Formats: sequence, C-alpha cells, structure tokens
Amino acid sequence: MKKKQTLVTGASGFVGSYLLPALESQGNHEIHSFQGDIRDLETVSKQLKEVQPDILIHLAAQAFVPSAIENPWETEGINVGGTLNLLETLHRLQKPCKMLYVSSADVYGKQNMDVLPLEETLLPNPVNPYAGSKLAAESYCRQYAKYSSYVSVVIARPFNHIGIGQRKEFVIPNFCTQIIEAKYAGKKEISVGDLQPTRDFSHVKDIVDGYLTLIEKGESGEIYNICSGEERSIRSMVETLVNFSGEDIRFVVDESRVRVSETSRVYGNNTKLKSLGWKNKHSLSETLKEIYDHLESDFLRSKQVD
Repeated sequence: MKKKQTLVTGASGFVGSYLLPALESQGNHEIHSFQGDIRDLETVSKQLKEVQPDILIHLAAQAFVPSAIENPWETEGINVGGTLNLLETLHRLQKPCKMLYVSSADVYGKQNMDVLPLEETLLPNPVNPYAGSKLAAESYCRQYAKYSSYVSVVIARPFNHIGIGQRKEFVIPNFCTQIIEAKYAGKKEISVGDLQPTRDFSHVKDIVDGYLTLIEKGESGEIYNICSGEERSIRSMVETLVNFSGEDIRFVVDESRVRVSETSRVYGNNTKLKSLGWKNKHSLSETLKEIYDHLESDFLRSKQVD
C-alpha cells in the first residue's frame, strides 16, 4: 500500500511529540517534519514542493497567550502569515492535499453564559491577540477550502489539553512544579492567579485522536471542537494537585498572574466530532495524577544528580 506523504508543522512541540508516534502507528504515513521559519514563503514553497504532501497537519503557532499580548506582531506573522503561506503554496502546487488547521477554542472568547456549552456555530468573540490571530487564520482556511480545487481544509478547535511534556509556563505543569518545590522545601504556599474561571481540559492523547479522526473523516470547510465536554474550575484542579502532594499548601494570589479580559467559563460541545466516531478516553483525574507523578519523579532525580 502506498503511504500518504504527510507533512507536519510544529512537529517538535508538545502536541507533535504525541502526534508523530500516533501517525507512525497507523502504518500508512510517510511522515515529514517542516523545518525552518514558516513566515518565510521561500522556505515554505521549497519544502512543500519537495514533499508534495497528501496531508498537511498545521500545528506550528505562537500559542502562549502572555507572549501574544506582549508581541502581537510576531504572533500575527507566525499564526496568520505562516498559515497563508501554506495555503497559497498548496494551491499553487496544483496537487490535491487535505490540510488540518489546528485553531483554538480561544477564538470563542467572551460569550453569554446561556450559550454554554460552546458550539461551532457560535459567532467568535476573541479577547486577546492569540485568539484573534487564530480566527484570522481560520478565515483564510475557509476561503481556500471554498475556492481552491486542490486544497481541502478542515479546522480543529481544540480546548485546553494537558499531558507529560508540556512547557512549565502553562497552567497545570506550572502548578505541579510549584507544589512539588514547596513540598520538598517545607514551604506552605504557592502563587496563583484567578482560580475561579472554568475550563474544559483533555489529555493531549485524546486531542491527537481527534486530529487523526479529522484527517480521515473531517469535511473540508468545516469546524470541529475537540474537547471533553466537561467544565472544571481551575481551583478544583489545583486542589486535586495539592492532594496528590499530601501537604497542606495555601494559595496566594499574585496579581501578575491575573489575566486582563479573562473568560470566566469555558466548556465545549463535542457532538459534531463524536458523530465521526471519536470519543474521550482519559479521565481528568488520571491525567492530572500522571503529570504530577512524572514531574515529581523528575524533580527527585534532579536532586540526586545535584
């Protein structure tokens, strides 16, 4: 059986470390990882011409919201300009290709609470430069899906996803690290931001399963939420992590950690993706325990080395 030429941008990132093995296990992909600056059209054109992809999975992005707020121009260049480079190059290649664009549930932004859970048909209302850039890139994806006879584009909107290997500036590994360091230093408090907001968290493996489902069954021009469909407060998650430590640790609010224009409640409707055969396989409590145990083991190993 001839393998599909599958190009992945952002393959070296957190999600890529799970996606590539998942693609490999399917046995029908010849996997290529995009190399270089996606903002450079010449680099993009050269690699796409060499690979001649049947499938393109576009993970590459500037995805850390505080960085997007600090430097919106860079975020726009990577997230919008880079996506447009891919789309136009695929169109000019004049070879059929299915592209999965990984957007974000952040595009929904602030919504009335009576519309929860968030559905794909809602009018987006982004509240930060990261979300705005993702929505702008979505608009290009939908345009090319309509007018290009060569490019089909499926849009994924993943909600929060966590797992081993995520960078420590993100919320769950950050809290885990603080709790573990406090535990072994005999301290009784950690720094937090606003713990009241709710979010919809999934194991990164479930998100990747959603991507694989959309590569196979997603319809061009369509948008699909990938989420657990469950609403959890940040406070409840931090309390769970503290319980894993076995310590009595207090939360001290650090105003620098409180985001302006924070969306208070977020959780999604995953009915559309489920209709394609996808399902959530990992519980949140098991996922949190997996991350905490891994980071604690890493911490103890580092102390032994020291």
